[in-house]
Amino acid sequence: MRRKIALDLFNLLVNFYSGYKPLTPMKTNLLFIAFAILSCALATTTAGESSKTYTGSAEFEKIKTLAGDWQAKADIGQGPMTVTTQYRVIAGGSAIEERMFANTPKEMVTLYHEKDGRLVLTHYCMLCNRPSMTLVKSDAKSLTFDLAKDSEIKVDTEKHMHSAVITFVDADHLTQNCTLFDHGKAQQDHPFQFERVK
Repeated sequence: MRRKIALDLFNLLVNFYSGYKPLTPMKTNLLFIAFAILSCALATTTAGESSKTYTGSAEFEKIKTLAGDWQAKADIGQGPMTVTTQYRVIAGGSAIEERMFANTPKEMVTLYHEKDGRLVLTHYCMLCNRPSMTLVKSDAKSLTFDLAKDSEIKVDTEKHMHSAVITFVDADHLTQNCTLFDHGKAQQDHPFQFERVK
């Protein structure tokens, strides 16, 4: 419809210029308005054509369903506290941002995306490193990630998050369990029982 309007306006301009005569102020204003409408119509048409949302693997689309705010009660060594997490679908649907401890010195971001058709993540950690993980196992209820072979983490010497398991309990409940490694050995798990904030 918008393309037809744009073409009709273009034809109007062509007809307007056939048998050209010096323009009166009225015709100048009409021509300016026609050009403005034509520009808007073409811009809107182009934007509409390029706004397709990315659709990925079943596992990637499952992560998208988490979009929104979540919270959990947890003790991570400093007594019981409320942990908040936010998931946002970004970049035309081609990435999901997970933001934990937002607006605090401990804020961490995990970006989920696909690489060669496979779900991967990069975790920007409060330990001042960024382990990359690859999906190694999935089923109807859970996704399991493990440190990618090409990750920049020095496994033998660097403390880091090495693996993560996301369990989809139901539409409003989620379990996330991350395993910390230090000097090449698994340390404690960090389980969080999240509930969607409504």
